[in-house]
Amino acid sequence: MRRATFILLFIFSALTTISHAQGYRGRDFWICFPANALLEGNKVLHQSVFITAESRTTGMIENSMTGSKTPFSIEAGASTAIELDSELQMVSSGQIEKKSVHITSEKEITVYAASHRPASTDSYAAIPTELLGTEYEVVGYDRLPSSGVGFSTECGIVATEDNTLIAIHLTAGTTNGLPAGRNLSMALNRGQTLQLESSTDASRKNDLTGTIVTSTKPIAFFTGHRCAQVPATMSYCDMLLEMEPPVNKWGTDFILSRFFGKDYYVARVVANQDNTDVTVDGKIVGHLMKGGFYEAKHLFQDAVIHTSKPALVAQYGTSAEADTLKVGDPFMLLAIPSDRFITEVTSTAVTNGGFYHYLNIVVPDTGIGSLRIDGGQPLAAESADVEVTHSKHKIPGTEYTVLTYRVRDGRHLITCGAPIGVYSYGFGVMENNYDSYGHACGQRLGK
Repeated sequence: MRRATFILLFIFSALTTISHAQGYRGRDFWICFPANALLEGNKVLHQSVFITAESRTTGMIENSMTGSKTPFSIEAGASTAIELDSELQMVSSGQIEKKSVHITSEKEITVYAASHRPASTDSYAAIPTELLGTEYEVVGYDRLPSSGVGFSTECGIVATEDNTLIAIHLTAGTTNGLPAGRNLSMALNRGQTLQLESSTDASRKNDLTGTIVTSTKPIAFFTGHRCAQVPATMSYCDMLLEMEPPVNKWGTDFILSRFFGKDYYVARVVANQDNTDVTVDGKIVGHLMKGGFYEAKHLFQDAVIHTSKPALVAQYGTSAEADTLKVGDPFMLLAIPSDRFITEVTSTAVTNGGFYHYLNIVVPDTGIGSLRIDGGQPLAAESADVEVTHSKHKIPGTEYTVLTYRVRDGRHLITCGAPIGVYSYGFGVMENNYDSYGHACGQRLGK
């Protein structure tokens, strides 16, 4: 049988979970910006935060490198975009620096961040400080195969408290000469950062995926790739970037939805415990040990993934040359476990102009009638902010449907009477054609 009994069990569990609307809303955030590729030509780097609020509020953005503070204010139901100092980009590997950004506000806000260089962009939803943890694993991608180009998997760490001890077990060599298998330990103080980049030497193992990072106090953790081709043999490359939830908030059941306009997508499943079995659409495809990963290289439709123990699932948009329509280039997002869906999500486009913006919404069939975007009519094809309902397709063997909307720039509020998973992504058009971004829009990390 193509679908196993476990699918029905996890669907029942997800539908009966009490979910709240908090998602990644909070009043205190620590973020950073790992290195973005410098491609051909003089392409200026832009690092920005996009802040939304449901109630009128004020706040402060502190640059820990310079100590400078930038105040902001937001009206209820609005959003604001603030560009940050490009010198905050982390370019070293294995060196302790102070390149973090601390964002605080009087009332709850949602924060999205984007690193944008023309033809190399990605984004993430920032996780509030109170929801951070002490164990994470790197998930990236293969070294860029082009000769002479040093692009590889990377991760970034921000300490939120003084005297935070960090321990790292490397699964690959690093650009600063550390070998695979090496155990590292160091102490970081509040606001200090550390970036690790895997070796670009073709003769060495050069993907840090599965590298385990633990800490004595909560840290903010960021993972991805300076510029990856997905699959590795397809041109062209683009930055991969996500802020990762801690290991104790990982899950076992995931629904992956295809991206509008793309022929297929790629996924990686990363294990944190030995003897983790991976099932895709009812078929066992992998048996993983801690730090190991399984890669599904060609997923043409929505997919149901189950793991026997909690795991992390990354989903990748492909390089333009992998597509019939040559749409965008790679980006990465982290799949939301179905039991961590929430009932209310605030999203905002993280670029302006030159992009088409999409929302993929995974919704239980019982919740379709109550789904709203910006308070519009259920499943409205068009409203003030929603341009087109591009697709609506049921996932075979489950009680879920995936809806894909194209939305205009700016903030959007998605609500539903049942818990949902929401993903935001976009593709450049015309002169921005070889560009993209993508991220999950929050999940339930609290109790």
